[in-house]
Amino acid sequence: MLTDNPLEPQTPIAPAWGWRDLLITLLVIGVGGSLVVLALRTLAAVGNWDTSRGFISPPVYLAGTLLYLIIGGAVLAVIGPRAGWRDLGLQWPRWIYFALVPPVFLFGMGMMVLANAGVTLLFGEFQNPQIESISGGQAFGTGELIALWLLIAGIVPLVEELFFRGVLHHLLRRHLNSTLSIIAGAAIFAVVHFIPMLIPGLFVAGLCLGYLREQSGSIWPGVLFHMLQNTLALLAMALVLATGGAA
Repeated sequence: MLTDNPLEPQTPIAPAWGWRDLLITLLVIGVGGSLVVLALRTLAAVGNWDTSRGFISPPVYLAGTLLYLIIGGAVLAVIGPRAGWRDLGLQWPRWIYFALVPPVFLFGMGMMVLANAGVTLLFGEFQNPQIESISGGQAFGTGELIALWLLIAGIVPLVEELFFRGVLHHLLRRHLNSTLSIIAGAAIFAVVHFIPMLIPGLFVAGLCLGYLREQSGSIWPGVLFHMLQNTLALLAMALVLATGGAA
C-alpha cells in the first residue's frame, strides 16, 4: 500500500505483489508478443502483404496495436488482481492536478528541444528514425493519420503510463525517495525505447511524467501529457513528410 502523501517514501506493509510479478508480466508480454509477430509475419508472407510503409501497412499496424494491448492486458491480468487501483495509479486525481499538465508540458517540450539541439551539436545532425519506421518515408493520407493517432496518441500513452508510471514507479518508490524514483524511471523509460538518438529527449519526457505521477498519485495527468506529446510528434512528422523535409 502507498502512504497518503505521494511525495513521501513508500512504506509498504507485506505487499501483495512485487518484482517477481513484474518478471512474470514481462515473460507473458515476451511470449505473447513473439507469437503475434510470428503469426503476422507468416500471414504477410503467405498473403504477399506490403509492409514497406511501416505502421501504415495494415499488418504492421495490427501487430503494433496487438503488442500494446498485450502489454496492457498482461499488467491487468497478472498484477491487477493483486494490486489496488492506488498501487497502479488508476484512481482519478483531483482536477487541480490536470491543471499542472499544460505548464509541465510547455516546460518539457522546451527542454526536449534543447536536448535535441544538444544531440545535433554532438553528432552534427538530428534525424528521428521513427519517421521512416512509422511511415515508410511516405506522406500520410487523412484516414492513415487518424488511424495512427488512435494508436500513437491513444493506446500507446495509456499502456506506457500504466506500465512505467503505474507498475514500475510504484515498485521503485518502495525502495527510493521521490527524486530518485523519478530519475530512475525516466532513465528506464528512455532506454527501453531502443532509439539512441531520442534518449535525451525521452529522458526529459520521463522526468515530467514521473513528476506528474508523484504530485498527483495517479497516472492520468501523465496520460494526458503523453497524449499531447505524441500528438504533437505525429503532427510534426506529418508536416515533415507532406513538405518533403528531412526526416
